[in-house]
Amino acid sequence: MHIMKKFICCFPAVLLIFSFLSNPVYAAEPVIVVIDPGHGGENLGAEYGEYTEKDMTMITAAAMKEELEKYEGIKVYMTRETDKDMTLKERVDFAKSVHADFLFCLHYNMSVNHNLFGAEVWVSAFDKKYQKGSTFALIEMSMLKELGLYSRGIKTKLNDRGKDYYGIIRHAAEADMAAVIIEHCHLDQDNDKEFYTSKEKLKQFGILDATAVAKYYGLKSSLLETDYSGYPKIEMPLPDAPVKPDKTPPDVCTIEITDVEEETGTVSVKLSAKDYDSYMLYYDYSCDGGKSFSDLQKWPADLDSFTFSLTVPSGTSPKIIVNAYNGFDGFTASNSVLLPCISYGQEAVKEDSLMEANRLTEEDSLVEKDSLMEEKERENGENTGVSTKVKKEILLLLLFMWLTRILTARFSKKKRRRRK
Repeated sequence: MHIMKKFICCFPAVLLIFSFLSNPVYAAEPVIVVIDPGHGGENLGAEYGEYTEKDMTMITAAAMKEELEKYEGIKVYMTRETDKDMTLKERVDFAKSVHADFLFCLHYNMSVNHNLFGAEVWVSAFDKKYQKGSTFALIEMSMLKELGLYSRGIKTKLNDRGKDYYGIIRHAAEADMAAVIIEHCHLDQDNDKEFYTSKEKLKQFGILDATAVAKYYGLKSSLLETDYSGYPKIEMPLPDAPVKPDKTPPDVCTIEITDVEEETGTVSVKLSAKDYDSYMLYYDYSCDGGKSFSDLQKWPADLDSFTFSLTVPSGTSPKIIVNAYNGFDGFTASNSVLLPCISYGQEAVKEDSLMEANRLTEEDSLVEKDSLMEEKERENGENTGVSTKVKKEILLLLLFMWLTRILTARFSKKKRRRRK
C-alpha cells in the first residue's frame, strides 16, 4: 500500500517524462538575415559634398545589426564589417553560405539631374521573392513615410533578358533567397537633406530598418520590452507572372486656369492626370511655355485632380504648361494656356514710373535739341551779322537774277538771227 501511494504521487512526473520522450520539444530555428552595406573600398558609391555613400551605409548597417540583435529568435550577419569592396555575387554567396532567409541591401541615392527626392525599395519581380520582398517593403516604406520622407514607391526593374535588373537581387533570386534594396533618401536634394546630415541620423535609419525586420518576422525583445508577434502585416499576393515595371508615361494630363489674382500675380491651376498602369509621383510647371520649369512638387496622395497655385513674373504674358510624372519618372506634358500680360506690386509701379520717366526724358531731349539748334543758328547769325532768314532771301534773289540773265541772253540771240 505504501508503494502504491508513492507511485501515485510520482505519476504526474512520470507522465510528463513519457510525454516529452514521445513528443520532444525542439527550440524554433532562428531567422537568419544578412545586412549588406552597399559599396566599399574603391567603390565609393554616391558622392555629394562631404558625404560618401560607402561610409554612410556602413554606419546604418552597424546600427541595424546592433538593434536587431536585441530581439530573440534571429541571427544577424553583415557582408562586410570593414571598408572593403565586394562583387555583388560575393555578397550573395556569403549570404547563401550562412543559409540566410533574407538579404537587406542598404543604400543612399542620387539622380542624374539632381531633382528627384524621397525613399524607395526595389524588389524581385518573381514569385515568392516578389511576395516576400514587397511584403517587407510595405512595412519599411510605411515607417520611412512616418519619419517624414516622401515615398517613391516599391519597384521592380527588368533587364533586356527579362531578368531582375539589379545584380544583387538577381543573384539572390537565383539562390532562391529574398532580397531588397533600400534607398533611404537622395543626397543631392534639399527635400531629403535633413534626414542624413549627422551620424545619429544615419544610425536612426538603421534602427528603423531593424524595427521593420522585427515587424515582418513578428519578433520579441525582452530587452526593448517590445513584442511584434501579433503585428498585422499585409501579405502581398503571390504573382502568377513577373511583375513588370511601367515603361509608359501617364495617360492623361490636362490643365485649366480657375482664378487669376492680378494684384499679386497668383494663378490657380486645376491639374488632372492619371496613369492606368502606375501611380502619380511628381509634377512641375512652366510660366514661359516650357523654356524653364519649377522644381518637382509632391503629388497629393490618391488624387487624380487637384488645384495648386503659382506666381507668375510681373510684366509678362505667362504661357503655363504642367508636366505630370508617374512612379517610374515617365512624364506627360499638359496643354498650354496663354494669359494676358500681368503687372502687379512694387515692380509694376517701378516699371510704369520707369516708362513714364523714359518718355519724359525723350520729350525733354527733343525740346532741348530744338532749343540748341535755334541757339546755334542765332549765334551763327550774330557772328556773321546776317540771320539765317536773310541768307535764304539773298540766295533766292541771286537765283532769280541768274535765271533772268540766261533768259535775256537767249532772247537777244534769237532777235539777231531774225535780222540777218
